[in-house]
Amino acid sequence: MATVALSTGNLDAGTPDLPSLHLGLIHHLSTGDLDAGAPDLASPEMVMLYEPWPFRPLVGASDTLESLSDIMQSYTEEQRLALRKAPRQNPRYTVKLDPAQFSLARDFARRRAGTQVCVPIWWEGIRLAGNVAAADTEISIDTTAGDWRVGGRLIVWQSEDNYALALITAVEADTVTLLAPIGADFTAPTVAPVRVARTVEGFSITRGKLVIDVTARFQVEDNIKLEGDAGYPQYQSIDVLIEPTARVSDISENIIQAGEYQDNGFGIVPIERQREYVDYGQKIAFLEEGAAAVWRRRVWVHARNGKQKPFWLPSFNSDLKLMAPIGAADTVITVKRAALPAGYLGRHVMIELKNGTRYFRQIVAAARVGDNDEVELSSSLGAAVSSAQILWFSYLSKVRLDADAVTFNFVASGKGPLIATVSVPVMEVPS
Repeated sequence: MATVALSTGNLDAGTPDLPSLHLGLIHHLSTGDLDAGAPDLASPEMVMLYEPWPFRPLVGASDTLESLSDIMQSYTEEQRLALRKAPRQNPRYTVKLDPAQFSLARDFARRRAGTQVCVPIWWEGIRLAGNVAAADTEISIDTTAGDWRVGGRLIVWQSEDNYALALITAVEADTVTLLAPIGADFTAPTVAPVRVARTVEGFSITRGKLVIDVTARFQVEDNIKLEGDAGYPQYQSIDVLIEPTARVSDISENIIQAGEYQDNGFGIVPIERQREYVDYGQKIAFLEEGAAAVWRRRVWVHARNGKQKPFWLPSFNSDLKLMAPIGAADTVITVKRAALPAGYLGRHVMIELKNGTRYFRQIVAAARVGDNDEVELSSSLGAAVSSAQILWFSYLSKVRLDADAVTFNFVASGKGPLIATVSVPVMEVPS
């Protein structure tokens, strides 16, 4: 079949939902094309470039990834199901506007509330050092730390009244190719990927004397599951989280025995245990600096599939203190007493050295010897280790996220690196 090239044209549909519908319906044919056979023009593919929300937030931006999981628990274990193919993305922007900008924003909100719009993903945007010309069909940017996808959209933005939308037809590590020329000249603009979304909660407005705040949460419709490797070490084919919890919020833990408590109000309250293990909940937090670090965390959150996929979480506490050097072939080591012998059995540990080397092992036996304890590891370390070399000798807990919604809060002022904080509860699962 002949090759058919498309270029964009504008059609004002005049409807409340689609005031400026853009359709690519112009076919460019040549004699060479026709030599290949008759072209099929019966079903042209329409590309919808919806009106964008063009106001860029300097502060007050967040993004919530919402998965949907089902947890089925038994007395000894649990089964976890992910019910969505990809988490739903929900960017939330608060913009500060002057009266003239607010007039434009209010008109947008009245026309577009509840309809599909294009939403720039500003924290994945890149400020260009050079310019973009109207005839350009390629833009040189680093695409490795953002959701730049073939068939997706981007915005070339200089201000809320000077921007252009385009469809992406090819993505390389350092270049994106557009369906058609961008159509306008820009000086050092910001280029950002765009998602199709709706403002399901409308627009919230707070009016002051000089500045007006407009807040909107957008529910993205063209969601995909991000693929990639966050680069964590593996233990038993599961990621081991190696960053201590960032102190961007309170570090909390909670240990409780799930059960049915029967209180008749007269005497002892009996408990019927629902699980043979305790529920051990924690809260972890991350402070990510730079677009690459934020992207890595987003890829890792996607890989969790909500509450489905577990990972190993070290306590980052000196749980065990080595009392004698470990030989390269040793499997039995001496530690300061930290539990009853039964309390060690089946526990997993991380030995992290000050030079960054990490060993992950399971304790398979334990016995009291004098004032200390001897614990047997599942295998030797293969290297001699002394107490002075150890940074952490921590327990490992196999955990999962205990929330389907994970929120990235962005600190963005237009200057300096991108900074995001993430805080999420986790729950230990039987290992």
